[in-house]
Amino acid sequence: MPMLYLTEQGAVLGREGDRLVVRKGEEVLLSVPAFKVEGVWVFGGVQLTTPAIGLLLAHGIEVAFFTVEGRLKGRLTPILSRNARLRLRQFERSVDESFRREMAARVVAAKLENARRLLMRYARTYPDPDWERLRMALEQRIAQAREAPDRMALRGIEGSGSAIYFEAFRRMVRGEFPFEGRRRRPPRDPINAMLSLGYALLTGELIGKIAACGLDPYIGFYHEVRDGRPALALDLAEEFRHAAVDRLVLSLVNRRMFGWEDFEERAEDGAVLLRPEALRRYLAAYEAFMRRPSGDRPSLRACLDEQVRRLARAIGSGSPYIPFEMEG
Repeated sequence: MPMLYLTEQGAVLGREGDRLVVRKGEEVLLSVPAFKVEGVWVFGGVQLTTPAIGLLLAHGIEVAFFTVEGRLKGRLTPILSRNARLRLRQFERSVDESFRREMAARVVAAKLENARRLLMRYARTYPDPDWERLRMALEQRIAQAREAPDRMALRGIEGSGSAIYFEAFRRMVRGEFPFEGRRRRPPRDPINAMLSLGYALLTGELIGKIAACGLDPYIGFYHEVRDGRPALALDLAEEFRHAAVDRLVLSLVNRRMFGWEDFEERAEDGAVLLRPEALRRYLAAYEAFMRRPSGDRPSLRACLDEQVRRLARAIGSGSPYIPFEMEG
């Protein structure tokens, strides 16, 4: 099922029977049956009526609230009423250092492997003498991640591998936008703005899917537990960053689907943001990309669901976690 993205400032999400209706003033912008909606993503100044909230909760539909620029602020979620025993196992695993190290090693190795696979996809199309050097460096970090003695060592390996990857990513960018490296707080160029927004959307999806499975999205194994930090969702997001968000952004940039006119700079902090109409186009592209089948595989959104199930099995039984790896 699709996500419902609400970006029109001043709009109101209401209810008519079993339908969700979006209005702005007297104009109806959208009317859709609730059963056809997987989640509602609200950006900025969009209101929800109490009847609409009741319908969303009755259908088990999660609502995520973002700032206009795409920073996740919070969630409205149905009551967790299942899998209490699974959550107890999760809490037990979270203090089992051996389990945490093994889980973290698999997550980091999978992240770097997906980075390597994306690099090799571009190497086949755009020959560059540096691809081989970058590939070998990533393969070295992947091997190190699998043998890392603890999570502190893993963080160093991941940081080094990410630096190598973003050097490669800079060479993959072939559109009009410059990219000098990953900058996120705040993003100061169009590519970083699109990456940050995509990562926020991906994390938001995973928070909802993890909670729906009965797990606690704030108790992770690789990322440290901090108040307000969805550590488990961030753990899983590592495996999908390159396969989902980075591939999408590269496609949009290299096909020149966005131009300088689609972005604006915020005066108070220099953050570069998508303009409202461009934000709607980006969200439409993200939704289509997440729902599109890829070869023999189901959609990326279906892969998210499968990874959450794999994670739940590993936590419940203590069996090895099988991470997501994108197609080569």
